[in-house]
Amino acid sequence: MAKDAGSISERELHVHLLPELVSPGRLTGGVTVVIDVLRASTTIVQALAAGCCAVRPCAGIEEARKLADGMPAGKVILAGERGGAKVPGFDRGNSPCEFAPTNCKGCTLVLTTSNGTKALLRASEAERVFVAGFVNFSAVCEQLRADPRPLHILCAGSDGEPSLEDTLLAGAFVESLCDHYELQLNDSARLAWDCFENHGHVLQATLELGRGGQTLKRLGFDEDIRLAAEVDKFTIVPELKRDPLRVEIGTVSILKKCWPK
Repeated sequence: MAKDAGSISERELHVHLLPELVSPGRLTGGVTVVIDVLRASTTIVQALAAGCCAVRPCAGIEEARKLADGMPAGKVILAGERGGAKVPGFDRGNSPCEFAPTNCKGCTLVLTTSNGTKALLRASEAERVFVAGFVNFSAVCEQLRADPRPLHILCAGSDGEPSLEDTLLAGAFVESLCDHYELQLNDSARLAWDCFENHGHVLQATLELGRGGQTLKRLGFDEDIRLAAEVDKFTIVPELKRDPLRVEIGTVSILKKCWPK
């Protein structure tokens, strides 16, 4: 399916529609992009762009509370959701609308979500880990084009099922990268590519159509869907760092728009 171009090098690209489908050690030595369009990856990008110095992902609610309690007051934001709704007692939920320069600058965000933070933790065995949404698509593409190592796109999914919005973004990355590499794709990457070719031209409507979008609409988070569909709103690439495990801004730049025509 990749395009012919005499000098284009070959590259392995696997899409994983759920973290549970990734066998232990599969990501080691490669580059992994974590996707949870609605909403963790979009919120992480928004929070870092708004001035948070780092995001500390946690799998569980009590783990997040304990971590936040050990940080200086006024310098930590405890945020998270379950079933789309804010965790009781937390400062904020998982809406990108809740994170602005007026309330984020210099703070560490401690975040736990139903799907996205778990996907981030699963990806930590990779050599490099980026966080991507439609909102920073081209910036992430630049990093992926510059690194020839095997690439894994890890979709968070929704409660153990693949999600339409994550699959759509994974397919957009496949489409963009096929101009630069002769790609070796797994079947999930081909499915994601087909999804993008069929639905990429009606982005917001497709995000509203999926289970995740329907849940957010039912909870009154329609604006979150609109924000998640804003392609290239930001130029930052969040990257997972170690010791302690955290997400920080790795690079800031866009040489040119990479969104497929």
